Amino acid sequence: MKRILYVICVLLVSASFVSAQTTYASKKEVKEYETAVLLMGDGKYTEALPKLQALVRGNKEFVDAAWTLSELYGYMNNEAKMLQTLEGVAKPKLPRYYNSVMRLAKAYHNTCNYEKAIATYELIPQKEMTYYKMAQKAIAQCKDGIELASSPIPFQAKNMGPNINTQYDDYWPSITADESLFSTTVNIGKLEGQSTVGKGVHEDIFISKKQSGSWGKIQNAGQSLNSIGNEGAQCFSLDGRYLFFIACDRQQGMGGCDIYYSIREGDGWSRAINPGAPLNSKHWETYPSLSPTGDELYFASTRPGGVGKSDIWKCKVKIKDDGMLEFSEPVNMGAPINTADDEQSPFIHADNHTLFFSSKGHKGLGKMDIFVSYKDENGKWSQPKNMGYPLNTCRDEIGFVVNANGDKAFYSSDGQEKNGKGREVYEIDMAKNPLKPMKKMKYSRGKIVDEATGKPIQTKINVYSTKTNEKVFTSVSDRSTGEFVTCVPEGEETGLNVNKRGYMLISEHFDNDKAVKLDDKKGMALEKIEVGKKITLKNIFYDFDKSTLKTASYNELDNLIQFLKTNPTVKIRLCGHTDSKGNAEYNKKLSDTRAKTAYDYLVKKGINASRLEYKGYGAEQPIADNKTDEGRALNRRTEFLIIGK
Repeated sequence: MKRILYVICVLLVSASFVSAQTTYASKKEVKEYETAVLLMGDGKYTEALPKLQALVRGNKEFVDAAWTLSELYGYMNNEAKMLQTLEGVAKPKLPRYYNSVMRLAKAYHNTCNYEKAIATYELIPQKEMTYYKMAQKAIAQCKDGIELASSPIPFQAKNMGPNINTQYDDYWPSITADESLFSTTVNIGKLEGQSTVGKGVHEDIFISKKQSGSWGKIQNAGQSLNSIGNEGAQCFSLDGRYLFFIACDRQQGMGGCDIYYSIREGDGWSRAINPGAPLNSKHWETYPSLSPTGDELYFASTRPGGVGKSDIWKCKVKIKDDGMLEFSEPVNMGAPINTADDEQSPFIHADNHTLFFSSKGHKGLGKMDIFVSYKDENGKWSQPKNMGYPLNTCRDEIGFVVNANGDKAFYSSDGQEKNGKGREVYEIDMAKNPLKPMKKMKYSRGKIVDEATGKPIQTKINVYSTKTNEKVFTSVSDRSTGEFVTCVPEGEETGLNVNKRGYMLISEHFDNDKAVKLDDKKGMALEKIEVGKKITLKNIFYDFDKSTLKTASYNELDNLIQFLKTNPTVKIRLCGHTDSKGNAEYNKKLSDTRAKTAYDYLVKKGINASRLEYKGYGAEQPIADNKTDEGRALNRRTEFLIIGK
């Protein structure tokens, strides 16, 4: 489609040229020029090149041929020849002088020659109003580029090597939280300086698995994701359970390019799923990135209602019990993220507070630059900051992702080494970068199984901060293995909850000074609901020596409410317990009032009191030794007991 539009556009220009500028080229020259354009559209660069060269040598006034030849040199990554060709026609005595001047200035700009670009833009007089306005805007951009380049930010890139990079163009890196999976888009058949058009040239998704600490040879993701068309711009969910990607011109597509997703099942992937409207539209949707909480999807789109051309949008996501996803009506992120120009390739970090994206509209070095914005406690995004030089250049920088820990980033470039291999993927050290993510995240692997049978269970795992009650991560266990990955902020206390219909709750608490440790071999066992079974609610907290609930308890009690709603016939008793310190009668009374406080919270939230009881047991039922601080802490607890089902 791009080739057809390009050819039509150039042919229309040449037709206009023939009718209005016949003194500059003969009919034979125009015919030869049109043939060269068609060859370019077919990706036959080497065949088009000598035809255009001959036209430019034979007729200095045939500036259209020179412009197209310079474009061809650009496609072939020959910047020197591209500039030389434009310099040859940016002469006052030749036709359409100011058009050539603008093209030359832009070429200087796009090759980071800011000073030459400014000097060339300044040749445009004010009487050439259309060009003059464009030139003045570009001069300001060049000055921004000079300013940013004068204050470099620490940056060190390492080529990821032949196990990740192929002989073709490689881009759009993505990595899971546990760094076990790495993915790229490979433009199969596309070599440096050659056309993206041609037999067999298409984009596919490739995946590498980490083996003994090193990345294995990257492999085609297979027919469940890829087709004979183009697939790419993929992004893993942090736990690797989902892979979002873009596929273009598919029969079930709503627009030219739609967002699809696939669910990981063991070592394979489900068929590609197009969720349709309202996520996708007849317009262009691309660059999906799922939040660590699993409830928001960020993406770029040209749909109407935005701030600029391509904007960043987001929508709410609901993970259903079977792992399928539902998407709400997308909302434009607005200012300060979007501008009147293009914004693309959003990436929401594992901390859910740091957004990386590419933009032409914010202060940059030229074309697309990478920016970062931070979300505060009220959900407001900060003014985006340019990631700086030399990460950003005058060229397009897109597809930037950062690992969960925040010390490594990955992106693709074709100018980092100029090694003749086209676009390759690089790893960047972010440890000393002042624009790294707000929080470091740590991960843990686990597994959910049926307690009686040992068989794997698919269910959601929710992790939240016990300080703020903010959800920080949502994972889904694998249908075929029960395995899952969690990702939590380093240095914060968190709670983990598993709630599956027909089963008892799982409640875990992790202190800020301890790693999240889960048994990924034996697994976390879900027990079927039976009368007499009880569960300790590990994330219910009271003020010291009082029965007042701390706000950190609300999430745990809300999970219990969800358990009761999911299992509407179940009846429970809330059981309060203390350690053995102090008077037995006092402890009994304190545990009773604490249990009643939890009871009152459930009733207030809509649970029928006929389904609930409460009772305090004091220190009568210890589960640990009361002689140690650790043991006493375990004995101070709230449980719920199944008294009816």
